[in-house]
Amino acid sequence: MYKVDDIVLYKKDVCKVLKIKVNQLSHEKVYLLRPVYSDGTETVIEVPVANRAGNLRDLISMEELDHLICAYPNIEVLTTKDITIKKEYIQLLNSNKLEDLVCIIKTTYGKNKKRRDDNLKISSVDDNYFHEAEKILYHQIGALLNLSFDDTKQYMTEQWKKRN
Repeated sequence: MYKVDDIVLYKKDVCKVLKIKVNQLSHEKVYLLRPVYSDGTETVIEVPVANRAGNLRDLISMEELDHLICAYPNIEVLTTKDITIKKEYIQLLNSNKLEDLVCIIKTTYGKNKKRRDDNLKISSVDDNYFHEAEKILYHQIGALLNLSFDDTKQYMTEQWKKRN
């Protein structure tokens, strides 16, 4: 069971546990969560402590981060044709595996770099999934390391360059 002030993942959002209370309608214990990285709104999410849907998870640990950094060179890029790649991006985003987010980032970064080098317009599909995967991954790591998004991105880029 999480405690007040714990940082957790709810679906893809990094959240802080604000309170634990009993829901007046269902009479079950619930967490009140606030997304750490919000768009300025004061959103509060109510999630049952029982977590039957499995949407509430622990934040990445330092051990998992070290593993992710070490695994970077072995994470393959997608070679799927552009016409069907969106389906694969969606599956990877929904897997809740950090390696899958890195796969999206590596794949889309490489494809967009090649297109820019060839003086072609970058794909909006690749660009959108690149930014979405970065947001999910770097928010989790940033919460662990207490770094901003940009500092987290720089840190991870430096770590991965050391592994290549």
